[in-house]
Amino acid sequence: MALNSAPESESSPDVIRHLVLLGDALQNIDLGKGQAESALVPRPRNPWKLTVLQPPEVLRQGRVRAIPTEVTHIAICVDGGWAIETSGLLQGSARTIREALDTLAWAADEFENMFACLIAAATEAGVPTIVCTLVPARYVELSQQRVAATALAIFNDRLLRRAVAARLSVVELRLVCDEDGDYASETLLSHAGVRKVANVARSALYDVSRNPGRTRVYF
Repeated sequence: MALNSAPESESSPDVIRHLVLLGDALQNIDLGKGQAESALVPRPRNPWKLTVLQPPEVLRQGRVRAIPTEVTHIAICVDGGWAIETSGLLQGSARTIREALDTLAWAADEFENMFACLIAAATEAGVPTIVCTLVPARYVELSQQRVAATALAIFNDRLLRRAVAARLSVVELRLVCDEDGDYASETLLSHAGVRKVANVARSALYDVSRNPGRTRVYF
């Protein structure tokens, strides 16, 4: 997905000219007709380009080789709520709490390995990078909401540990998407929710471009 390029004179490190999104966070969101860039950030001051690379593309091509050479910024954002829902992980049965936790731990191990590869790709690219926590679902039924949020916390713990170890800053989407209007359905963000995420993420990218080197949390 592309928009016309910014002028070559735009050399400031905090100007987003080509953002690479590592993850599947846009896969199941209806952004409407036209370019995704315009839907995420309408009429940006500086024209920019968006490239979306889902995890299998990065893993298949071998980390940094999957990332375009002209990238200026990276955001790692995985749609955790949708992924947990469609995996059937929470629909299985367990005879004991230990067995249930073990199942979640194995799934979190697999997720962490994948996420570590995304972080490695971003680190090798050597450009300003942020990590987004997994956005929670918003179920009407309270018990289902509590179970899903608890499961997601296990995945987010792995994500945060990897981000801090890599000295990457974090956008805490559990605090950004905290209103009913942020959701179009139980597991999908609305246009308003996507815009909120985009605005916080853009501010975070500008800040880490100017002040790199340590982990900060944005919301």
